Amino acid sequence: MRIIVQYLIASAIFLLIYWLLPIFKPFLAGAFFAAVLHRPAHFIQRKTNASRTVAVCVSTVWILLLLSAGCLLFAWISARTVSHLHTVIPHYIPIAVMHLEQLLQSMMNFLTKDQLALLLQYLHTVETAAAHTVEESAGKWLLAGTFYFLSLPGTATQLLIALLAAFFMAKDGSFFLSLLPESIRAKTARAANTFSFSLYAYGYAQLKLFTVTFTAACAGFFLLGTPHILELAFLTAVLEFIPIVGSILLFVPWIFFCLLTGQTHAAIFTAVLYTTLVLVRQLLEPKLVSDSAGLHPLAVLFAAFAGYHLTGVFGLITAPLFLLLGLSIHQAGLFFTKR
Repeated sequence: MRIIVQYLIASAIFLLIYWLLPIFKPFLAGAFFAAVLHRPAHFIQRKTNASRTVAVCVSTVWILLLLSAGCLLFAWISARTVSHLHTVIPHYIPIAVMHLEQLLQSMMNFLTKDQLALLLQYLHTVETAAAHTVEESAGKWLLAGTFYFLSLPGTATQLLIALLAAFFMAKDGSFFLSLLPESIRAKTARAANTFSFSLYAYGYAQLKLFTVTFTAACAGFFLLGTPHILELAFLTAVLEFIPIVGSILLFVPWIFFCLLTGQTHAAIFTAVLYTTLVLVRQLLEPKLVSDSAGLHPLAVLFAAFAGYHLTGVFGLITAPLFLLLGLSIHQAGLFFTKR
């Protein structure tokens, strides 16, 4: 009976948070950032005997500088990648259409003249529309990274609130714990420590997966003799984080183009490269994510997919973190335990 009541209470809490998500969003972000601050602040306290306030301030500045450098690097490579796509792809579309027309010309014995003319007209329409769409979309993506935060109303305010909430949660965590009933105080502290450790482990595992994918893609594109290796490898590593589809968005059109233009060897090598990248990730992901964070890749995939359908891109990013939080709570015995 007790465990049923706990399930009902936990479900009610999650539903309440979901309904009040616009209000809770900056504080939830602050709670996750406070979990990030906990370990470096604790390390600084242990090594320097500094006060909790000083340790949290130093940790905040250090992590914000690290995140800013990472975001600037990510934005710079993203801008180069989108600029490359914006410049190159429209030039390849007419080539693909020309070879497709030649293929259709060889099949004209099976088509009437009217059918062939209608099909060629349709191909030209698709070519124009595709080139216009690629140029327009790439241009928008190139500017979106610069003006994203400015275009969202209240984003600066929400970020400031999240940062202040994280600072106070990390600094006065022991005080907030003292307000809880004594029966759950120790379990809550254990759950918070477990979540902070698992969050770093999960992030480190994802970083290693990104590095392995990027390095393997760089080697493959180098052997293939492809220009702009860094941009394509970066795009491949980023696409691998998209659930279900992954880098197939890049490799399938590429393989099709190589086959269409008669580059059979390039198509085979590209297919082998894609298969190798998928196999490497599928072999490494269960070990890295499960061993470090204790999450099964299927559970992460389900959480990301469900989060995307519930709250869009925000849910896609944060749903695995909520899954990690739930696992930490369960391991600490805070909920879902019998008497």
